[in-house]
Amino acid sequence: MSYSKSIAKSVTIASGQQLSESVSTDGMLLAGIILPATITGTALTFDFSLDNSTFVDVVETDGTAVSYTVTAGDVVRVDPSGWAFASSGYIKVDTGSAEAAAREIVLIFRSS
Repeated sequence: MSYSKSIAKSVTIASGQQLSESVSTDGMLLAGIILPATITGTALTFDFSLDNSTFVDVVETDGTAVSYTVTAGDVVRVDPSGWAFASSGYIKVDTGSAEAAAREIVLIFRSS
């Protein structure tokens, strides 16, 4: 029997900002997001980079942003198969609103 390995990585959004620092996916797939007890934004979108330098928006095949509606303190379940493209790269989280204070968001990754 084989088990999927999971790891949690934190990203911080600085006070007054809406975009997090980047985090390496380390060959793993995004599987969940844990929100802090307080967050200004109500929807998360994402940026992706292969080289941790040039970032692009993550969009669906129809061009709409990949977006998750969120509530402070919740855990968002993410379908890892939709993140297979990003298993070798870097992700930034965008809350869509300037945060009133620094916010730490936890991203849960699992092996593919």
